[in-house]
Amino acid sequence: MKIAFYIKPSNLKAGGIFTYSIGILKLLISSNEITQIYLVHSGDQREYFEEYFSGKVIPVLVDRADRMTGISYSISFFLYDIYTIYKDYLNNPGYLGFLKDLSNLFNPYLRKLKKLNIDLLHVPVQFSPVYEAHFPVVTTMHDLQEFHYPEFFPAAERLHRAVNCKKAIYKSNHVIVSFAHIKNDVLKYFEIEPSRVSICPPPFAEEWFSKKSFTLKDELIKKYSLLDNFILYPAATWRHKNHAALIEAVALLRDKGVDASLICTGNKTEHYSLLQKQVDDLNLTEHVKFLGIVDEEDLIGLYKIAGAVVIPTLYEAGSGPMYEAMRYGTPVLASNVTSLPESMGDNRFIFDPKNVEEMRQLIEKLLTDKNFRNDNLKNSQQRIEFFKTQDYAKNFIEVYKTVLNK
Repeated sequence: MKIAFYIKPSNLKAGGIFTYSIGILKLLISSNEITQIYLVHSGDQREYFEEYFSGKVIPVLVDRADRMTGISYSISFFLYDIYTIYKDYLNNPGYLGFLKDLSNLFNPYLRKLKKLNIDLLHVPVQFSPVYEAHFPVVTTMHDLQEFHYPEFFPAAERLHRAVNCKKAIYKSNHVIVSFAHIKNDVLKYFEIEPSRVSICPPPFAEEWFSKKSFTLKDELIKKYSLLDNFILYPAATWRHKNHAALIEAVALLRDKGVDASLICTGNKTEHYSLLQKQVDDLNLTEHVKFLGIVDEEDLIGLYKIAGAVVIPTLYEAGSGPMYEAMRYGTPVLASNVTSLPESMGDNRFIFDPKNVEEMRQLIEKLLTDKNFRNDNLKNSQQRIEFFKTQDYAKNFIEVYKTVLNK
């Protein structure tokens, strides 16, 4: 089977979606059912994927940073959006079909993919750069968070997601989700046959980072002025990530005389300024640090030396940091939302993300109770061993075969 695999023009700024893409790529490389992978990437991503380029993995460069390529794609995207809005939202007749043809003409991805003898295109992110092509398109839908927390999205972003989610779900030949709760959302909010949506969990037990090396403890302490036994939260500063509650919990820990500090990594979004103000107002500048996006080697090193990983998110499709903490042998706590309790496998280690006092108590127990901490680590080891028994590649291959047999 020959497939194209699209890596959205992004890096660690994209957070979990980028590392998910790497995890699925590694999974497909290891499958004997896949004979060729055309890796569609942008110029600035080459360093992440160079080690994978081989006889099986062939790079396909579509560099939207190039001025003409970027303009061409923008025109294609705009034309296809107009076509979609008129056809699907305004129920106009199909006489505007020429817009779709014109969009395809401008689309730099389609021009490249037409030259390849591929069986299908897998897009491991929410939105594909190509629809209604001469080959099937399989898209991974990560979440429909805007239906649960619309207040977290500006009007323009809600419109963007509304149009593009509808395109992804209706125009893709098949939709992949990682968890049952996402499939339930897709079926609830969109009129689509359940058979066109498949649950394909990613390889939870495997490394999702592109690099294997990590920065040593002494270097990290010096580089970031780290305090002992710090709490790590790797997440972009989106509102639903709920950093504010975790910061408040750290303040309560300090007031209780518990020595605790917080290190946050990930993209600093527009919401970051409010979080930094909260840190300043609570006099936590020595105890709470936002490092922004750090190198993969540094992030892996931070996981390995952290006292705990705490995930207070209000909404999550699935938590990459939870699995990473489990893999690297770091105690982990998480909120009781969506798929996280099932993934954790033990309700002793989850909390209500809207109850700061409950969060504070559980963190304190993890940091100070040796038996509780050991139970947490034992649970993580058991979960990883369970994940290792699962054949994750099989689910993806079955979807591909289903699509190709239609």
